[in-house]
Amino acid sequence: MAAFAAIVAIGAAALPPAWAAEPTPSFSPKIEGVDFGGVWMLDNYVGSGAPIQRRILHTAEGGPVPMQPWVAQLYQQRIDDEAKGHTFAGGPTFCLPHGMPQMITAAAYPIQIFQSPGQIAFVHELGRQYRIIHMDRGHLPADDLYPDYYGDSVGRWEGDTLVIDTIGLSKKTALDMLGMPHTDAMHVIEHIRRPTHDKLDIRVTIEDKGAFTRPWDMHVTYSLQPKSIEILEYICLDGNRNQVVDGKVSIDGKLGPSASK
Repeated sequence: MAAFAAIVAIGAAALPPAWAAEPTPSFSPKIEGVDFGGVWMLDNYVGSGAPIQRRILHTAEGGPVPMQPWVAQLYQQRIDDEAKGHTFAGGPTFCLPHGMPQMITAAAYPIQIFQSPGQIAFVHELGRQYRIIHMDRGHLPADDLYPDYYGDSVGRWEGDTLVIDTIGLSKKTALDMLGMPHTDAMHVIEHIRRPTHDKLDIRVTIEDKGAFTRPWDMHVTYSLQPKSIEILEYICLDGNRNQVVDGKVSIDGKLGPSASK
């Protein structure tokens, strides 16, 4: 015991003065804003089996998306291909993330939200994916940003509304399963409210001058699930049955007519 005490004393004496004088940090569990914690499911999900007209992306008001000509041409081509049975082979086809904003506007599986004073985490059952919203810092410097699936998200509270600002999103993702493209300059802003205990109201604003003629909105709602509902494992493995042939999704390696014209 004497030897152990001597070692501790030597270690304490060896600490730099600034470290030795620094008080033990305290942790406050206080969370600002509204508690979004729980498991949530997207309302009115429109899957790949729905008619094409229901799957075409529109603004929150139901109007056409204000696309730049190159986006409109490419999107229409992909819609026409889908009508012929040649489904767009986006990232999820290869077990890659849906990315933002598609993961929040068009994911069929539940999400669970966790909150702490400095961060908010969105954990998605789909593919075991997650997003971290940084409440305690601004965006990373431009030199530290590398465009990717979920980018760099920072949040703030405006009254009872959580505002999430996301940049650094890669053009390798699409805005929907039909393949609406965007550029690496896309800027996504989410306004999330909890108008009632059982509902989340989410308005997503898309800004991308290289792809759209003006900012535009999407709108979705989520429903709170019973406490018995938990996030399960969902693992997607590259090389699944629906392989890609000539850039199109196939069934057993064969391209066929679409059942959802």
